[in-house]
Amino acid sequence: MRRQEQILAGKVAVITGGTRGIGLGIARVLGQAGAQIALVYRSDQMAAEKAESELRALGYQIVSLRGDVGVKEEAERVIRLVLERWRRVDILVNNCGILDFTFLEDLTEERFDQVIRANLKSVIFCTQAVMPFMKKAGFGRIINASSISGHFADVGQIAYGVSKAGVEMLTKIASAELAPYGITVNAYAPGIVETDMTRAMIEERGHLQRKQIPLARFGTPDEVGSLVLFLSSEGAGYITGEIIGVDGGMLKVQNAWRARTLEADQT
Repeated sequence: MRRQEQILAGKVAVITGGTRGIGLGIARVLGQAGAQIALVYRSDQMAAEKAESELRALGYQIVSLRGDVGVKEEAERVIRLVLERWRRVDILVNNCGILDFTFLEDLTEERFDQVIRANLKSVIFCTQAVMPFMKKAGFGRIINASSISGHFADVGQIAYGVSKAGVEMLTKIASAELAPYGITVNAYAPGIVETDMTRAMIEERGHLQRKQIPLARFGTPDEVGSLVLFLSSEGAGYITGEIIGVDGGMLKVQNAWRARTLEADQT
């Protein structure tokens, strides 16, 4: 492996929701860069074992840990286990979450609580759990999962949109509060990335959504991982409080499909 691929050698990364989808893509990229990685999952042990086996086969240093980090005590327990194993946490990727399609009139209190716990409380509790170590070390990279739905309203995603908007505000406030300790806090905001979680949505209306994307395709988990790798690196030390889209240009302009029509007419 080339030396430049080891820019995270000696670093320890915790990735919540790290055993599937975008989280697994992030783990692949950070593992290739030399990081030791704790994959945190809530319930799917089979997916965790599969992910751990895949990454170990690539030669990465991996451990999978089960815990519902939307519960404060569980988040603290998971981070404590990581510290006991590796004595440090340099990078926290708050990736876990659930995608929810519910109209306001149909939203129950139980469902709202589930989405907020998974998508927002987990970010707060894991961040709180790593703060003491990162502050003492004078270094830390906290990278949160937002979404284009965090800043572009999407009908039928009331709980999801609110949770991701909360992540974005949390990211900005935390970036200022933690900056004096050498800790940066940023977020990635995916558009439509092809994963198990988005498969049904893509099958239902993917042909329409591609027309809203200037790059005319959906993203991959590893492409999100590439952004997280940069934000995790020393080279991103002067970047904090940012919400960075990984969306192929989706919703940056209206009627992106017209550029494709023009290109087709000219060829």
